[in-house]
Amino acid sequence: MGGKKFGAFNVQEIATAAAIEALKLQKDAERDSARKNRFHNTELLLKKYLSLVKHLELAQDKASDEDLKEYNFEESDMEDVIIYAIRRGRIRTLIMVMQVEISLTELRKKMIDRGQPEKYLVIDKLYLDPVKSLMPWRERVQTISDELHCGEASVYRWKNDMIEELSVMIFGVDGLRLAL
Repeated sequence: MGGKKFGAFNVQEIATAAAIEALKLQKDAERDSARKNRFHNTELLLKKYLSLVKHLELAQDKASDEDLKEYNFEESDMEDVIIYAIRRGRIRTLIMVMQVEISLTELRKKMIDRGQPEKYLVIDKLYLDPVKSLMPWRERVQTISDELHCGEASVYRWKNDMIEELSVMIFGVDGLRLAL
């Protein structure tokens, strides 16, 4: 007994096909949302990169990982727990800064090998140049487009291309756009 027939159509088959299509659309939306989040997080890391490096340079806490392992947090008071959280934050910041630095170095090499160093220069000048980082965003984009002899649209397009590439380098397979 297949579903009810309505004209030449089987209602159950139509409902199944609609449900499959709705599920596919939902998965596509979730994947797109995750990709946008990774893009956003990568751009945020670039925007905050100089501040993170400065934070690490100014950090008063230089405790080693061994110091942290040997410390007995179960017997410590709330103040010690706060200190531990600060140290842990510094270590996590250091790891992320190192990952970004490695990824930026690889991206630079990749763009040079492709004969497109200007694409990397956009990232370098937009986010990593301490002098330009003080400029308002629009002025920064205009200055870079003048320096690279290209339009502002190219600066934005290359920025987005490089952030997509960095997203894969920083977040691994999660940064890929996979059609599953």
